[in-house]
Amino acid sequence: MKNVKVIKKAAIFLMVFVLAFSSLSAAAAVTYKTGNRTVRYRGANYKVYYNSKRVNSVTRPSLMINGNIMIPYHYTMVKRGPKVSISKANKGKTITLSANGNQVRFYLNKKYIKVNGKKENIRTAPVKAKIGGTSLIMLPARVAFEELGFHYIYNKSKKAIYVTGNTTTTNAPASTPIVNEPAVNTGLQATAFKNMSTQEFINAVGPIAREDYRKTGVLASVTLAQAINESGWGKSGLTQNSNNMFGMKTSLSGNSWSGSVWDGRSYVEVKTREEYNGKKVTITAKFRKYPSVAQSIADHSAYLSNAMNGARRRYNGLTDTKSYSSQLTILQKGGYCTWSGYVSELTTLIKKYNLTKWDN
Repeated sequence: MKNVKVIKKAAIFLMVFVLAFSSLSAAAAVTYKTGNRTVRYRGANYKVYYNSKRVNSVTRPSLMINGNIMIPYHYTMVKRGPKVSISKANKGKTITLSANGNQVRFYLNKKYIKVNGKKENIRTAPVKAKIGGTSLIMLPARVAFEELGFHYIYNKSKKAIYVTGNTTTTNAPASTPIVNEPAVNTGLQATAFKNMSTQEFINAVGPIAREDYRKTGVLASVTLAQAINESGWGKSGLTQNSNNMFGMKTSLSGNSWSGSVWDGRSYVEVKTREEYNGKKVTITAKFRKYPSVAQSIADHSAYLSNAMNGARRRYNGLTDTKSYSSQLTILQKGGYCTWSGYVSELTTLIKKYNLTKWDN
């Protein structure tokens, strides 16, 4: 009986040793090239999940290079995952991916990309890796997914990334716009913004702003810029506690406007700094509380569209123009914000984060 126990223990030990040795061998077999230099990878492997389903494998892991998770893009984005459209040029050194109406072009070993034709710098260039004898092109995961309009979350403790969004399977060439769009999360709560990056925030709120624009005529780029500016990327105390993205008070323009979706009762009291006649003062005010971010956006757009100043609309002509600069000017002239630099700040946000893409 003792001999049987000894044999079992020996077998277990041998199995653990073999598994450990196999893992070490696999790790030692991973290399990647930066320019003409070959580097041996000794870091951890990372998992990729798309809409809760794992889309990479042990033989095609993701790697942490220069502080960025790099993914075998063809396996996790084209063959599996969202199955985005792809085209290649320059003997495979130029890769163009398309999804959700966006087009992103990557260049092997180059620290820049082109998003819908516009050049942007990136921290880590695409690299060619050899994993277990298989050659793979690795792209920076966050850049690839977020620029294509997908929601990206990195879980450091689990060594995994989680991506959500619409599946966009298509055989169309990369230059053809793709009509599928990210789903509108009508129940989105501001508490979700607490740990989001700036791009994650835009990807979450963008679809809601776009849908609202199609209903009301208030440009999505203007809505997004105002939300970013007034809610501090959704992280302000007011927004976190009330889903109020725009500092909408309980009393506005005498409340003489139609289309409000606020229940007329729910509010929070918050101290806020405002500018009057060039001087900043602190006041305590009552702000509207909403059941969701989408409701806040809907109420805000109804206010901009229908608020009255006597017998005239306060922001008259706002929805008659598709120019964000014109809409911002109308808001300023209508007395929307007491801060003198408001329009300039919003214009900078729209340009910096290419928010006009959500106006399509």
